[in-house]
Amino acid sequence: MYLPLPSVGSTNTPSDICGDYIDASWAAEKLAAASDEVSVTDDDSAGYKVRLRLELAGIHSDFREALEDAIVLFQGGEVEEERYADILEQLRDYEDDLESYAPRLPELVDDYFANLVNGAYHELRSEAPEHYEAQIARYPERQFGFHKSALSHRLGAACFASPESWVVPASVDLDSFFAATGQRYRQNDFAAAEILVVNGRSYVCSHELVADFPMNQYFKSRVCAGLALQRIDDGWPSETLARSDATFTRLSIHESVPPHLRHMLAASQPPHAQCMIDSSGTLAVFNDGQFRYFLYGTTPLNRVAIESIYGKLVTTAESLASMVGLSAPLCDWSSLTDEQFEELCYDIIRSQPKFDVGSIRKLGKSRSRDGGRDIEVREFPAQPGARARKWIFQCKLVTNGASLASSKVQDVGDMLDIYDAGGFGVMTSALIDATLYDKLDAVCGKRRIDQLNFSRLELERELVRLPKIREAYFGKQTASR
Repeated sequence: MYLPLPSVGSTNTPSDICGDYIDASWAAEKLAAASDEVSVTDDDSAGYKVRLRLELAGIHSDFREALEDAIVLFQGGEVEEERYADILEQLRDYEDDLESYAPRLPELVDDYFANLVNGAYHELRSEAPEHYEAQIARYPERQFGFHKSALSHRLGAACFASPESWVVPASVDLDSFFAATGQRYRQNDFAAAEILVVNGRSYVCSHELVADFPMNQYFKSRVCAGLALQRIDDGWPSETLARSDATFTRLSIHESVPPHLRHMLAASQPPHAQCMIDSSGTLAVFNDGQFRYFLYGTTPLNRVAIESIYGKLVTTAESLASMVGLSAPLCDWSSLTDEQFEELCYDIIRSQPKFDVGSIRKLGKSRSRDGGRDIEVREFPAQPGARARKWIFQCKLVTNGASLASSKVQDVGDMLDIYDAGGFGVMTSALIDATLYDKLDAVCGKRRIDQLNFSRLELERELVRLPKIREAYFGKQTASR
């Protein structure tokens, strides 16, 4: 049998196309209910006319009545007006309950929803805004182009589709999903991948290829899934992108919670690869442990594009090497005396916008009896009426290449208590040893005192930002770097 779609291909009005698909779907389901087997395909033999080819087998005794209803619907009530009015009422009920219906031909239902959500809704928003708002209130995921797929019943879970993405519970078998949706992808053709962001663009990288990663598409899918499942499952968390819900990385909150309590976080890391990409580079699948997000906006990169990314990563790697002390020092710290080093630290503190320059004091000469205080300064209060916290800095010039160990910074706790400090920092021309970091964390953490430490790396980074100060102490020897 053939079902007509007279508006498809002959009009740009989405609502008319939706009308064709809802009529065809209702008629096809009526006929399918009176048959054992049914399938539908696009018919290519009708020339410029668009129609569907419906094949049925195992015809039941009530097939004639279903066929007559379908004929009356498509004839438009020219013969049986009363029966046509009754059919239209049935059609309205069918459309209203369509999302909860388990259709025999889900592809027609999905074609209807796709044209409704991504076409007719644009008309509805301007021509009938109250009706549109009522629809969005009932189906909030549709404002982002998603609808609950009619294949959900076949897959055994609520699945959501858009023109560019699918959101499917992780419990659904990957190959079963591909088979149900008629896709040729298979799980064995996917490789584990990672997400990389370079120069504001995101990529998905496996061992064999690099492709653009549609980050915006991913987050839209994530939000839409949360909206949809919140109305379907009252147990779904209201904050679908909460701080405790890691996306591509393990957030710091995971490290601060005791191991035996981490399972209570909203979203733990899945035990398998989070992201996979097909060998063709045209589909990325991201698994957050609860759902799979099928993102069809990936495009493999050519060699030139990959070389550009590589160049940026090399530059970034060099910067990171400098930050962790793997590169040569920028400044000749051995050219300074202890007194000059303290003066340089004083100038750097003055340049920090968080401090009140009118309150800064350098306490005595180098190695004088200053009670462990080389520089004192008060912080601008963050809020009106707040107390201006006092900060104390110790300056340690090291020129022998060694790191600054905890043994070189003594009696910090007593000094902070005596002088009522709210902040503390060490400024040194060396790298800071882990033992000193641990000591400062313990001492300051116990007293709830903030830290602002400057190792050689931080000092040199400040001197790059402050070329006049750098030239004043080191001349023009480093100006080109």
